[in-house]
Amino acid sequence: MRPHGRTAGGQRSIGRGGCLGRGAALVPTLCAEDLDALARACLQRVGVPAAAAALVAEHLVEAGLMGHDTHSVLRLPQYVNMVRDGQVEPKAELVVLDESECGGRLSGQWNYGPVTATEAVRWALDKLGDGAVAVVGVRDCNHVARLGRFAEIATRADCIVLIAANGHGGDSAVAPFGGRSRRLPTNPICCGIPTGGAWPVILDMTTSMLSGGDMRLLRNRGEDAPPGMLIDAEGRPTTKVDAYYGPPAGAILPLGFPQSGHKGYGLSVLVDILAGSLSGAGMTQETPERTGNALFIAVLNVAAFLPLDEFYAEVAGFVEWVKSCPPTAGVAEVVLPGERAHQRLQARRRDGLYVDETAWAEIGALAVELGVELPRSIKN
Repeated sequence: MRPHGRTAGGQRSIGRGGCLGRGAALVPTLCAEDLDALARACLQRVGVPAAAAALVAEHLVEAGLMGHDTHSVLRLPQYVNMVRDGQVEPKAELVVLDESECGGRLSGQWNYGPVTATEAVRWALDKLGDGAVAVVGVRDCNHVARLGRFAEIATRADCIVLIAANGHGGDSAVAPFGGRSRRLPTNPICCGIPTGGAWPVILDMTTSMLSGGDMRLLRNRGEDAPPGMLIDAEGRPTTKVDAYYGPPAGAILPLGFPQSGHKGYGLSVLVDILAGSLSGAGMTQETPERTGNALFIAVLNVAAFLPLDEFYAEVAGFVEWVKSCPPTAGVAEVVLPGERAHQRLQARRRDGLYVDETAWAEIGALAVELGVELPRSIKN
């Protein structure tokens, strides 16, 4: 966890750090348990069943604990309003549209994305059984937030998993390599590998330089984007968030820009095809019927390929070899994908979570409107 200062009022002055930086805004620091209770209460006040509310709240809070502030309680007002606007059917059940021996195609019937994705991974694991591979396509699914959480469900079952998500035919935000206007979503991809240790290897990333949540955080904080990540509507480099949102709208650049932007672009195309076509939700187009997330989920049963103890011994040796690399100047240690998030999880459970001023004001207004008490356990 990065060093931070303390103000007289028990709030934290956050120093700059990470890809986006954190500015110097004063923000409350809160217990994860209290944020979880707040999120559950707000969701239940708009008719979300208790079990679904608990799952969604846990998902958002855990994202914040792991340092994924773009997918944390920042999203709570959005998730509440999605029920009010009829975008979410919080009592909808997962439906099997097509099924084969080694997979199927599922519909979430527009329930919350975290609910649908959780059930879809569990369905894939049930379908896998003692077999080697199961593949699932998921459509009619709302915003799923952090893919890594669903990957961890599979790794706990001693499985390797690949998850890809597109915008269900919409949500264009990213310019293709060499282009100057939006044609693709941020199209995240995630791979989870069990290690037999305290944490799995989790690679969870967008195929663009920034995510939609990153843009929201920058706007909330009144900050510019780092150079080399955005273009304006004319295709000119910009750091201005307003130039991205428009009108006229700019675009996020593909991962690896400028020298290797073709690689991020290529990954994005693969994600869009895998998630959009096999699920039946559709690949990205100019006028989608509806936006959300469509998913491609592939789970591999490690034990179907080799004994688990042999696999875990191989992985442990590999992890030890990689982490034994001497770090460069200014780097404390070499870490594997997902390791830093689990380090943050422990630190933030101990020290609390901070929420930016704009997001906290929106959450506070929502809580007052719904008659939900705001947490009192701000840490001093």
